[in-house]
Amino acid sequence: MDNNPDVESPATDCDVLIVGCGPVGAALALELALHQVSFRIIDRLHGPSPTSRALIIQPRTLELFNRYGAAEELIPRGRILSGMAMCLDGKPAGVIALNQFKAADTRFPLPLNISQAETERFLFESLSSRGISVERATTATSVVQDENGVTTTLQFHDGREELVRTKYVIGCDGARSSVRKAAEGMTFEGSSYPQAFLLCDVHIRNSLRRQDQGLIQVSREGMFGIFPIRGDVFRIVVSGLAATYEHQGDISAVPTVEYFQTLFDKFTPPGSGTLEDPVWINRFRLHLRGVNKYRDRRVFVAGDAAHISSPVGGKGMNTGIQDAINIGWKLALVLQGQVQDPEAFLDTYHNERHPIGAELLKSTDKMFTFMTSTNRFFIPIRNFAVKYILPFLTPTDWWNGLFYKFLSMFGVTYRETSSIVGTATGFKGSVRGGDRLPDAKLWLSSESGGIVSVTVQGLCVGGSHHLLLFSGGHSEDETNELEYARDEVLKVVAFKLGVHFVYRSVRPERAMPSNDWYLWPSDSIEEVILKRYGFSDQSLPGYILVRPDGYVAHIGPLTALDELLSFLRTHFVAPIETVEDDGSVAEYHSTFGEDSSSEEGLTTELNATTQHESTIGENSSSGLISTGDNSSISVSTFTSASH
Repeated sequence: MDNNPDVESPATDCDVLIVGCGPVGAALALELALHQVSFRIIDRLHGPSPTSRALIIQPRTLELFNRYGAAEELIPRGRILSGMAMCLDGKPAGVIALNQFKAADTRFPLPLNISQAETERFLFESLSSRGISVERATTATSVVQDENGVTTTLQFHDGREELVRTKYVIGCDGARSSVRKAAEGMTFEGSSYPQAFLLCDVHIRNSLRRQDQGLIQVSREGMFGIFPIRGDVFRIVVSGLAATYEHQGDISAVPTVEYFQTLFDKFTPPGSGTLEDPVWINRFRLHLRGVNKYRDRRVFVAGDAAHISSPVGGKGMNTGIQDAINIGWKLALVLQGQVQDPEAFLDTYHNERHPIGAELLKSTDKMFTFMTSTNRFFIPIRNFAVKYILPFLTPTDWWNGLFYKFLSMFGVTYRETSSIVGTATGFKGSVRGGDRLPDAKLWLSSESGGIVSVTVQGLCVGGSHHLLLFSGGHSEDETNELEYARDEVLKVVAFKLGVHFVYRSVRPERAMPSNDWYLWPSDSIEEVILKRYGFSDQSLPGYILVRPDGYVAHIGPLTALDELLSFLRTHFVAPIETVEDDGSVAEYHSTFGEDSSSEEGLTTELNATTQHESTIGENSSSGLISTGDNSSISVSTFTSASH
């Protein structure tokens, strides 16, 4: 190949090559950019796909997108889904009211219905705004790895080839992944569902139906579903006998909008509207497949390259995006030389995400089979469940809570599968190492900017770890204890670290300045935040170490500080050189500009110089105090507020 003039010589021009730029590849690119990792991203298509496969962004994914400052901009492009109505043979059987779950520990309690095409468009715009371009019409024809790196042959649309040398390759290139096929020992076992499906994204005019609620109609003829996308655009999905369509004897023909209108009139009540101006009509079959391992040395797979499932539950794309974020921050720390055992650290990608992918396949398969089965023995059982059991369950808090935890993906945890999470011995709190960090409101007071309402997740943004230190009071001794814990942690880690002091209460007569901010004294502070994180008077002061992906790395009381330090020494490298604090003050960078004036009449005017700490592509050490060769710390002090 060296003698071929059309093949450029190998060049190690970046650390990571991302193959595939759907929503998973684009999310991985944003994550690597957040951590300032050098990469290239290619895609075989000439441009973004105009079709809309995945439809839902779940609340957990919105939280993760908000780490880039992206969620608030994305939401107006879709429609918040408030619930799903269930019907059996044309008769109402119950409503799963998502807006009644009243999740208090998140800013994003409801799913966002949005076309995948729009999601991709938004992600591409985010990449472009940060100077990141996608290399289109480019295919990875060969992926060969060795002990020191990976050589990938890229073929461009004009036939030209290039050899690219990188340290790692991530396959986000779908079910037919060339990266997965090039890996050693990766299998992709599974099967196809026998049912055929029809799909139509279409404008529904003159409709009296709710536009924030979906509908699933189950009958002996199959399943008929309607899902809002945006404005008056809805998705209609049909399976079973109702999905039988042929044109002049061609059973593979794409159905017409008139055919969908016939089904629409049959399965929906009068006044549901008229179908006009279809955006996309298709027929398809579904598959259920999963990879046996997510990593082969320097090659990884994510998204559809690792798992493909039915769309029931709307979790496939979300699982892939969360795959990407998981491997992204871990690769960054390895490439930056921040971990003790790089191989073991990267193995945690498979250890953490493979069980999540396996559970996705298992759960969606059960739900899909339940909804679409045409087995004549099973149909009476399903109908009985939909008619009698579902209406009994939907009003109950316990069922709603379990279903919401599953649907929102807030229940994803790495407690039992990961070696890089931990919980202090004897800590009995509800939040454990490996769990998602719940959100909660805090108050922060500035000498010049009034009262600022922030949230815990709003603090834990950007590419750094975060250390939350909780105290029951604000005495000098208690503050000294938190400062001691902070200093001990900084001695053993070199990665970027944001440190935040959180006080349950402060004495009104003593507004203590901290880093240009004053604590807000209030008599209305409740115990919400302590209960949410599992702390009590007996376990305070306490700590939560938060990973860059918003999961708890370690949690416990400060009496178990030695356990935290031992955990950090085991997995991460220490600073090469530690310098004394020169007394400089870190500037607090607010991550929220929302109007919180309705809370206790507090002012929310932000200082005009406030910036977003998680800006991608910029040096994220802004506003941080240097504590060593690679380490940095942002210091801020807060009081808890009821949510």
